[in-house]
This record gives sequence, C-alpha cells and structure tokens, in this order.
Amino acid sequence: MAFNLTVDDFDPLVAYSNYGDWQTPNPQDNPTWWNATQDVTGSQWHQNTYHLTTVAGAQATFNFTGSALHIFGGTGANPNYTVTVDSASQVLTTANNTAGRTLLYGNDSLALAPHTVQITNNGGGLLLDLFVVGTKLGGDGATFTNTTVDDRNTQTLSFQPGGGWTQQTGDNFFNQTSTYTGAQGASIETNFSGSAVWVYGDQVNDHGSYTVYLNNSAVGTYTQRSGCANGYAKSCEKLHGLAFFAGPLPQGQHALKIVNAGGNGQGQQTFFDFDYLEYTTPSVWPQLAGAGGGAGASGTATGAETATGSAPATTSAHSGAAAGGVGTALLGLVAAAWVARKLVGQ
Repeated sequence: MAFNLTVDDFDPLVAYSNYGDWQTPNPQDNPTWWNATQDVTGSQWHQNTYHLTTVAGAQATFNFTGSALHIFGGTGANPNYTVTVDSASQVLTTANNTAGRTLLYGNDSLALAPHTVQITNNGGGLLLDLFVVGTKLGGDGATFTNTTVDDRNTQTLSFQPGGGWTQQTGDNFFNQTSTYTGAQGASIETNFSGSAVWVYGDQVNDHGSYTVYLNNSAVGTYTQRSGCANGYAKSCEKLHGLAFFAGPLPQGQHALKIVNAGGNGQGQQTFFDFDYLEYTTPSVWPQLAGAGGGAGASGTATGAETATGSAPATTSAHSGAAAGGVGTALLGLVAAAWVARKLVGQ
C-alpha cells in the first residue's frame, strides 16, 4: 500500500553542505506555523520555511527509501542546478518559476530501495521547500494501527543516563511536554513492532549531532541544529522537526536507539530534544526483498497510545504540495516577491 512521506527543508533528514550558503526565515518568529494552514501564514511554502541560495556549488543531500521522489522549490528566470540520485546526475534548466513553488525534480520509477539524492546549485538561484517520497508501508488492502509514544512514557522509553535528561513543558510541545539532553553519549531507547517509525523534536542553533541505531546497527548521523546561519546560540527554534524516519521495515520487533553527540568539536555543548515518536503497524505487512525480520530487536513496546485507521498524517496522501505544486505560483505574494527579488535581482 503506497504512501507519501513529506520531509520539510528544515527537517534534520536534509543535510546542507554549508549553513552560511543558505538563507532561511526564522521559524521562531511564528513558532506554531509548522502546523498552520496557508490562510493563517499567508505563505505558500511548506510549514512557512525554505532554504534559498545563490551560491554556486551549494548542496543539499537527502537519504530515503522509496520508489518515487518529488522535490519542490523555486528558481530564478535562468534555472541551472544538478540533481544526482545515487550515481546518476541530471542537469536541469527547465524549471522556471520566480513567483512560487514548482516541481524541481520528479521520478516515479525508482526501485523500492535505499537512495541518496543530492541537489546542487550551479550558479543561479535555487530555493528548496520540501521533498515528497513515495514508499510502501503495508501490503495490498492493509489497515494501520498507529501508536504515539510521548516523552513522558517511561513504560516504553528508556532515557540513559537517567540524570542526563531534563524535562520541560510548553504549550507548543506534544502533550505540552518535551525532554532534552546536553550530555555526551546520553541515549534514548525503545522497542516497537511496526513497518515505519517517526521521531520528532525541536531544532535550535545550539543543538547538534546525534546518531540513530536501528536493530543495533548505526543507520545515520543527523543534526538538530536549526541552521539560520547566525552561529551557536539558543535561537532559530523550529518545533516538530522530523528527527528520524525509517520505513518500510520488515515484520517483527525493532530496537531504536538515539545517542546525543554532546559537542560540536569547538568546545561548545550541543543538545538533543525528544518530543514524541509514532510508529505504524499494518494488518498486512509489505513484502520486502531481502527482509531480515528485524534481527536484533527484542522486547515489546507497552503503555503507548494507539489508534486504528490510516497511517500517520506525515504519510497520508500529500494534499496541496505534490498535486498542486506548479499551480501555487500566485499564492503567498509577500514571500514570493521577496524570493523573486533574491533570485532575479542578483
């Protein structure tokens, strides 16, 4: 059963070659807009964020597992950028949109397998807004049981060391709570039975690297630095960042562990924030080539909140972005005019 995963340009799953090469709005100016509709934000950009560059050679990289990929953003009047999926590069000069979001790249014919996409600005203007991945989280006709695990759920979650984590509250967190650490090597662990898992936490410029382990194997290192290019500080906070996603996963128990690096290599302490996670369990599991059954996972996640129905919202059919991407040129006039000045007036 096919689903679309939406990844915002700010999410830690997207890595940028140099923060200083990219200009972004400050999500802290409107902290609730990650979940606001366009009539509230007045912006056509997904979650009212984007990454904009006019620097030749500026790059963004994104790893995903899926059979389709669509990248949305904007360009100047003379687009010139390269998209590389795995080892195949394609120089694109056809997207031409100075007023709003457009499709920068689309491919519906990928193998359902791990892929790496890299998008490089070749000297014009390039704006990245969101990535949409087509993937498969269940077999044909599957229904899904979605489970949400809040940071306060100590029946399901293990925070190590116990004294290395600090609880906090705030109206904009899920269930008004969140937990963070600045301790080097501090970890959070859980077990779950699902075909996909999502982890959420806020991003701030004093946050840093963390490594994710799935079934005892390191699967990626990411950063929760928000990246508004104003240096190390408690600034540029964006709530509800997608800190990690994995799927499709084979049937069975899976062990998830996240380890905070605790420093940025320049003598500054860095933090990791955990707000909540979700996983989905299908009634019919997807058939995956070479599936190993989740070897290494043990135990059962308990004490979580569950709901039966469709997959979590982040994987539902993507409304507005994919289907209407090219047609949004006249929306969000204030942001569009600003971007047009940046891209055309260089």
